[in-house]
Amino acid sequence: MDPLQLIGALTALPAQTQRDWTIAAAVVVTLIGLVLWLEHRFMRAQGKGGSWLVVRVASLVAGPVAALAVLLPANSVSGMEGLAVFYGLLLTVAPLIWFGTHLGLGRLQNPALTVGECVALSLSGLLVLAVPAWAVFLAVEPLQKAARHLQDNPRDPGPPIALAHAVQPVRQFQLPSAGAVFSQALLAPPGLRLVRVDERVGELWEDMTGRTHPRYCMNGADLHLLWSAREGTPHLRLHWVDADGQRRMAEHRPDVSGAPSTEFTITFRPDGFNLPVPVPRTRVHFALYRNDVGQPNYIAMGNSEQEGERHNGCVMPDYRRVKAAQEGPVLAVMIVFQRPGDKSSIERFLRDGP
Repeated sequence: MDPLQLIGALTALPAQTQRDWTIAAAVVVTLIGLVLWLEHRFMRAQGKGGSWLVVRVASLVAGPVAALAVLLPANSVSGMEGLAVFYGLLLTVAPLIWFGTHLGLGRLQNPALTVGECVALSLSGLLVLAVPAWAVFLAVEPLQKAARHLQDNPRDPGPPIALAHAVQPVRQFQLPSAGAVFSQALLAPPGLRLVRVDERVGELWEDMTGRTHPRYCMNGADLHLLWSAREGTPHLRLHWVDADGQRRMAEHRPDVSGAPSTEFTITFRPDGFNLPVPVPRTRVHFALYRNDVGQPNYIAMGNSEQEGERHNGCVMPDYRRVKAAQEGPVLAVMIVFQRPGDKSSIERFLRDGP
């Protein structure tokens, strides 16, 4: 991340986050300044203030040199061997450069620093370097998110682009445990390829690629949403490539006002079950009865796809078990919704009869 991108990412952070970061930066600078002030005060009392300054300036060079001596060779070796090289150099070459610089240069000063003073400056110098390094480590991920947010949200984005998907009406269900539950389908036109979906979290957009997103699922280029009122209405941004090969992006947030309420029912078949709407796999669990001798009932997760099952993120309305003859019928279906405070509500639908 170059400096200009870093500055831009900082400006893209929410105002409260910027204030928190300003306070954190002030704390880091204060801690470093306090350590340096205490060092200088002690060494000046010994009549070695000038010697301390030379050694401490040398620390600014020894630190990067020691880091490069470890990282450059390690990065040139791939696999586990690279990790072995990294730790080997970290435990041998890096201490030799760091402590050797402080000890050798400190002893050459006039007045010379004692061995104990050189070692003490080496250790306190590690603390001075560790504090900002730790702060940078914590800042990398949120800065990267802010940079992606800034890249996807230019200062002058131009006129909004209409969603290419056919937006179906919102449906509402009343469930005993979860309360009001809503669903909506976004159906893609022929030739459209859905590249990724972002979700609005606070004031930033989160790229949900490879992450769990129980409030929506993809079936090909179609997007199916299912969420409870307690979980909040999802605010999504779709990235797609149209039939002409043009990359597009548009936002979508369902309007639940006036959504008609219908019954959420599940009917069971010998080879599976029928749902009223597609449900994200991460929400679905079901109990199966094994016909195999000696095999008890067991719970399966919807996101554990069967061998031979077509890959998609949804449990579709006409869900069928590939090996229904060997597994036996589905005995129960459980759909999980999240409540505030990370608590879950589970809706259970039981099979009647054998």
